[in-house]
Amino acid sequence: MTNTKDDKPFTETGISGKFMRIEPSYTMRSRYIIGEVHKVRRLTQKVREYIIVLKEEIDPDPGQFAMLWVPGVGEIPLSFADYTSKTVKFVISRVGAVTTYIHQNIGEGSKILLRGPLGKGFTIYPSRNCLLVGGGYGLAPLHYLAKKLSTKGCRLKILLGFKNSTDIFYVDEFRSISNTFISSEDGEEEFRGTVVELMKNILEEESFAIVYACGREEMLVKIARECAARNVKLEVSLERIIKCGLGVCGSCSIEPLGLRVCRDGPVFDGGILLRLEDLSRRSNEKICMNH
Repeated sequence: MTNTKDDKPFTETGISGKFMRIEPSYTMRSRYIIGEVHKVRRLTQKVREYIIVLKEEIDPDPGQFAMLWVPGVGEIPLSFADYTSKTVKFVISRVGAVTTYIHQNIGEGSKILLRGPLGKGFTIYPSRNCLLVGGGYGLAPLHYLAKKLSTKGCRLKILLGFKNSTDIFYVDEFRSISNTFISSEDGEEEFRGTVVELMKNILEEESFAIVYACGREEMLVKIARECAARNVKLEVSLERIIKCGLGVCGSCSIEPLGLRVCRDGPVFDGGILLRLEDLSRRSNEKICMNH
């Protein structure tokens, strides 16, 4: 996910429950780390994967993000699609001025500046049945999460939804981790329809300790309703415009709840979406649902 003043929102963050959250201590990382682009891979017409080697370790948790700065151009938040030993993977969709510049001008050997990890990530529940649901280019943080969960003895089922078959990416990467099922609204893939419809079918047949979801907020609200009706824990990665990444500027605030996505999230208990929906219904207007 990407974002700046010109770009579409970014997002992601967690819940507390019976099990202890493996929670990173929130550190205001204002210091930039130098990185060099090792490889660029085109995933779709508008989405590319960037592998960047850093000068030092940062050890992010799944669901956290970093601010990537291109001097003279802008700074964007990016969720971690993967991380191993000073090497990060980001999935960058071309949605605005900064991401367009990156696609056109940042290639192998290019130097970048990174600040992070920032925010709070997903809760890890060892040895549980977990359902991962991702929509479009918002699925990136689920890849890193799936890898981590697989090392904790979790049994995973992964659902990925796309608008069209031409938008599909990262399927092989997810299938190398666990069972993965694909939906597309144009009917060219295994399941014709939305990933929410696919999820409903799966939840009718199987039970899960927790659902993790990333994608557009409209999709996440529908997932929250389904999980609440079945009393299933849910964590969602929320999308908001993030500028400072430190909870200072307020651009990503969730009102009237007083939460900052960059600091209190980006991963939240899915119940927050139902609270926002209820507040919106009571006031007869949208509350923090447009961004």
